[in-house]
Amino acid sequence: MWMCVFTLCTAIITAEGDDVTFDLILRNFWNTRMRYSPEFSTYQGEYKYNDVTQSMNLSVIEKKRDEVDLFMSMIALVDKDALSKAKQLEYVIFKDTLTTYLEGYKWATYSLSPLNFLEGIHLFSPVEKAESNTRGDFENYIVRMFNMPKLVDEVISRMNEAIRLNLTYHKVSVATVPAQIGEMLVDVTESNFYIPFNESLKKSVIPEKDRQSLRERGREGIAVVLASYRRLKEYMENTYLQHTRPQPAVKSLRNGASYYRACLKWHSSLDVSPEYVHELGLQEVRRIYGNMQKILNRLSFKGSLKAFLDSIGNDSRFIIDDAEEIVEVYKELVNNRIKPLLPKYFNNIPNVEMTVEKSPFDGTGGSYALASDVNPGRFLINLFRPRENPTFDYMSLSLHESYPGHHMQHSYSMTADLPKYRRFPEYSFYEVPFFLQYFSAYVEGWGLYSEYLGEEMGLYEDDYELMGRYSAEMLRACRLVVDTGIHYLDWTKERAMEYMHNYTAFGPGFIEIEINRYITWPGQACAYKMGEIKIRQLRKKSEKELGSHFDIKKFHSVILENGPMSLKILETVVDNWIRETQISANSGTTSQRNSGAQLPIILALFSLLTYCICTV
Repeated sequence: MWMCVFTLCTAIITAEGDDVTFDLILRNFWNTRMRYSPEFSTYQGEYKYNDVTQSMNLSVIEKKRDEVDLFMSMIALVDKDALSKAKQLEYVIFKDTLTTYLEGYKWATYSLSPLNFLEGIHLFSPVEKAESNTRGDFENYIVRMFNMPKLVDEVISRMNEAIRLNLTYHKVSVATVPAQIGEMLVDVTESNFYIPFNESLKKSVIPEKDRQSLRERGREGIAVVLASYRRLKEYMENTYLQHTRPQPAVKSLRNGASYYRACLKWHSSLDVSPEYVHELGLQEVRRIYGNMQKILNRLSFKGSLKAFLDSIGNDSRFIIDDAEEIVEVYKELVNNRIKPLLPKYFNNIPNVEMTVEKSPFDGTGGSYALASDVNPGRFLINLFRPRENPTFDYMSLSLHESYPGHHMQHSYSMTADLPKYRRFPEYSFYEVPFFLQYFSAYVEGWGLYSEYLGEEMGLYEDDYELMGRYSAEMLRACRLVVDTGIHYLDWTKERAMEYMHNYTAFGPGFIEIEINRYITWPGQACAYKMGEIKIRQLRKKSEKELGSHFDIKKFHSVILENGPMSLKILETVVDNWIRETQISANSGTTSQRNSGAQLPIILALFSLLTYCICTV
């Protein structure tokens, strides 16, 4: 089938060689991703594969590689000079995306374990139902349920291959997975999978006699799903957990040092060494420590930083025991303290809905679930241990995950004139570096930059909230030290936990989960600081070179409205915006563009294309 598509595209390219051709390639690329990610397709409101579950068959690995190869061949036939100025930047980003994926293929066998305590079919349902609630939606939902045994067979087959190759997780990455699965093993009608047959079915226009039939077959399907999960739980307990790697570091695997470098490169989009990242982390820890010490001086606290952090972490003034009350406090911060100030710093803020909720699973302190055309964004707060969530941390977490952080950044991307693969990214960190780019450093760097911006916006009302902000930033700086320490410098888990405890205000439960996360996702935690440092460097450079002509709203538009990309390409985009602004100022003209977001595209052509060609 795809050879036919290739032939068709070749004919069109030869005949036209313009934006229409390139858009066709990008649409085909999106459709290919949806075919391989049917549940994600349903979540996005594209219902072609509603009766299909994702294939975890080992053969899919090479099939995906071959199809990306095919897309690389397609764009090689595109005359980039015939593209519009706007499409040329997109061409560079797309080629960079394909190249990164193909470079990661050599590590495909290091990504054969799709279950860990942070991701997998036990946390993100492989049986998604469409929101439209037609008879067909319920029929497709039931078919997906009956596909579950095959999916579990394929997952087990992959993990058995990881065992055979001695490329498994460390125990901390999967120790809680059986218990996580166990929480799902309830009576059929009490299962979350049965919820649509109560709520959605009642709201539908399906006749009552048909509803009863759907419920009966739905219960049969759910029984199949639960039996599959029970089998998966037994496999994890009795087989996989008996073969986890003994050392936490991926360096302990064969070619592990090179694998870790590849993970760092994928997440940071920069070719940097673990030694460089480790030293950068130590420098940032020292700098942030100095800022925290200034607060201690203002508060006339005579003890150590650790003593102060321990004292306020246990101070009843900053503790809320009730999870529901905590959610309400977060809603107040987001809606009444943060959002009213955004127009002073941003143009054309998209109106995309976001909810604030308790996280359904234990993991990171907070997270963001992407909005789609049919679903709101979700700011999820980990409240499994409410007392380990002191109120002075709420503001920095809200800024990072909601506004102006992940939700707003994603809102700009999903409402911009961008191809769908960048508007609606899909992430799967266990597959890194053999996975299509999520542009982690851009996304997470913006989240951390948003915490910094909150200080400029005056959102930290007292020294305690400001200490919470510095403590959150310190966490990200410590990640550079600890992630490289574990995976490259042979740190033990205990040494990593001690280091984190000495410099952050977080409790032992939170810190242990963080360390387990770094062990599970090598390099991912480094993306935050690497991205934030680059964005702040680009802003400082813009302010210096533009002087009075620097406009913070336009700078933010350049970053946000062009969508996610690698840090190297982002730097070129900003550099060309600076030059365009200087030309406009020197000629005495004022740009009439609302956002300034497309300005870099015009001037970035040859330098960006040269970069892309050099990195292939």
